[in-house]
Amino acid sequence: MKKNRLRALIDSAKHARQKAYCPYSRFPVGAAVLTESGRIFAGCNVENASYGLCICAERSAVFNAAVHGERGLKAVCVVGKSPRPCGACRQVLLEFSTKETDLFIVDLGQDARHETIIRTKVAKMLPLAFDPFEAGILPPNPQNLLQRRRSPEKKPRRRSAKKK
Repeated sequence: MKKNRLRALIDSAKHARQKAYCPYSRFPVGAAVLTESGRIFAGCNVENASYGLCICAERSAVFNAAVHGERGLKAVCVVGKSPRPCGACRQVLLEFSTKETDLFIVDLGQDARHETIIRTKVAKMLPLAFDPFEAGILPPNPQNLLQRRRSPEKKPRRRSAKKK
């Protein structure tokens, strides 16, 4: 990814972080996703007194992209103090990613003045992830991103019931 494109992604996530609603945890997180069409969509964490109703920044950004008709992610950026996507976010990110989707984790440190950038792949963040395509619950179609995660020569394994 070009440096100026990465900087735009990081800046978008940082800006979103400033909008976070986190009166309970006081842990603001911003995220931004770069879609296959080249557009950037941001999101922030939004908390609720009923903690189960909270949404993380990563899912907020993905859902923002989906509202605008985007389905494929080229890159994801998460910004905060020691930010790490939770399990739910990892599964949602995987749903919209390919094996090549980059994940940039930007740690602002305790003083929020220094950036440490970790680069990895979304697919590496959730080993043995639930894949609806491989589970046979998502029928194959040309727009299915999960289909592109598999290598072309690999066929989905379908179990058939043995007849007596």
